Amino acid sequence: MKHILSTEQFKKKELEIILDKSWKMEQACKKGKILSFLKNKIIACIFFEPSTRTRLSFETAALKLGAKVISVENAENNSSAYKGETIEDTTRMVCCYADILIMRHPEVGAALRASEVAIKPIINAGDGSNQHPTQALLDLYTIKKEHGRLNNLNIAFVGDLLYGRTLHSLVPLLAMYRGNTFYFISPKELKLSEEYKKNLKDKNITFKEIDSIKNVLPIVDILYMTRVQKERFKNIEDYKKVKDLFLLKVEDIKYLKKNAIIMHPLPRVNEIDPKIDKDSRAAYFRQAKNGLYVRMALLLYVLGF
Repeated sequence: MKHILSTEQFKKKELEIILDKSWKMEQACKKGKILSFLKNKIIACIFFEPSTRTRLSFETAALKLGAKVISVENAENNSSAYKGETIEDTTRMVCCYADILIMRHPEVGAALRASEVAIKPIINAGDGSNQHPTQALLDLYTIKKEHGRLNNLNIAFVGDLLYGRTLHSLVPLLAMYRGNTFYFISPKELKLSEEYKKNLKDKNITFKEIDSIKNVLPIVDILYMTRVQKERFKNIEDYKKVKDLFLLKVEDIKYLKKNAIIMHPLPRVNEIDPKIDKDSRAAYFRQAKNGLYVRMALLLYVLGF
């Protein structure tokens, strides 16, 4: 039994296995093959926070592998958590019914707590501002498909860097590959924490903090836009102050390299002008589609296939 809780649990060899398995799943889907690796298995999706891509892609992945799905959306209000049941007790019960438990929760560390009592594999589908490992793995797969490599890349992250679990999950994976440089661009209120920056320095990860998107557009291979997360703010006025500070406009992308890509974990609000969608460098919908193949691979991975 394997859990997927954080990207920091993976070694480079494991990443290559997952990427290769994801490619095989993509080819099988494109050929219309009927897969039955998980026949007679039941996958539980328990989401305490809203989700479209993560939940539906996991459920689709399970169905394409021959599994059945049980699901709870808005579990904070539609499960016994509403009555005060702990995450540990919820986990114990769902493990009685399902072979894999996929969980999203607003609390940092919720997936780890669940794993400590689980007798079935736990997949962390996002725990607060901490980690979203399956998003990072599909991002890694996307970058390899689009660029043909995972090394010697300039990667800019724009937006919510303080609470953004996407960045927290993807940077450790890309840092395993030589020659990558990271550029961080955000409102001052949403900059990387000092603790996180110290962690990057301790690991000799090359990064720079920049105050303008335009300053990095000519040099980056990957422009990773993120949403300023309204749900992470206690005060709505604080959110309004920063939500429109870093937006990607049509006139901006003329400065991007021809082979650069624009990524986004989605959903977006207004941080990318929809007119950019037609540009071949806009990879975010291709990125989301890749989530299906990677999550198929991960379901197989945790069950030892």
